[in-house]
Amino acid sequence: MSCRFCGTALPEGAQFCGECGRTVAAPSTQRPVLPEILFSSEPDPEPVARPVAVADSEYTCPQCDAAIDDDDVFCGECGFVLTSSYLSAPSDSLGDPRDTSQLDPLDEPPAEPAPVVEQPVVEEPVVEEPVTEQPVVEPPAVTTPPTPKILRKAPDPFPWGQNPRLSSVDLEPTRIVGAVPTEERFVLQFSTGESVTVSGAGLVGRNPAAQPGEVVDQLVTVFDAGKSVSKTHLEFGQEGGRFWVSDRYSTNGSTVRQPDADPKRCEPGRRYFVARGTRVDIGEQFFVVS
Repeated sequence: MSCRFCGTALPEGAQFCGECGRTVAAPSTQRPVLPEILFSSEPDPEPVARPVAVADSEYTCPQCDAAIDDDDVFCGECGFVLTSSYLSAPSDSLGDPRDTSQLDPLDEPPAEPAPVVEQPVVEEPVVEEPVTEQPVVEPPAVTTPPTPKILRKAPDPFPWGQNPRLSSVDLEPTRIVGAVPTEERFVLQFSTGESVTVSGAGLVGRNPAAQPGEVVDQLVTVFDAGKSVSKTHLEFGQEGGRFWVSDRYSTNGSTVRQPDADPKRCEPGRRYFVARGTRVDIGEQFFVVS
């Protein structure tokens, strides 16, 4: 068995040619047998016109114009898949494709919109409503309450307790005491030319200062350019009308020179009673007790 179009050998029972794809079934008795086309390996100088089958039917293939039946699905000549649009009517009845009279109503082109006619705008007359004046209502007066006065409590004069004068009445008489004995006055004449009158207890130095808790009556400052006198160099005082001196652990120490007696080096912290006219050396400076 071979293809009647291209001559390709086909197995028995084949319906289509594997080379050209055409139907190899036996032609219908109503159609004339088409002559086989012999193909040559050499190209023809001119193209050979494709034979057109003459058919008794009024239906033709839209691709090769071969006669077809109204119930064919494929074209027996070229294998074109037929559709219902080409089987519904003869080819001559299709008419001009540009004719839109035979189109389905669903396929009709959209109609052009009708022209819009502008309606004249009629302005309505404006009716002014009468304005009714509303009575002015004054807001009620707000009464501010008076600010309460803050009464301050007087401070307690005796926060620690009651007045001791009121708690216990002192009816005892005042005790009479004797007169305070007056202390002797001594004059300290310094080698710097200064003279200071002292009474009671005191400290001597370049910048004397009492220790915490210590009470003195006088602070005698000595001007010493060489700074041989300590800041708190010497302490003095009285006891029973007698004048005494005591070295306060000074750097250069103190020396007592009494009249008609040898000089004596003072031990720090020890008191030395001196008579009037005694010279006391403090560093490079000195003073005379008179």
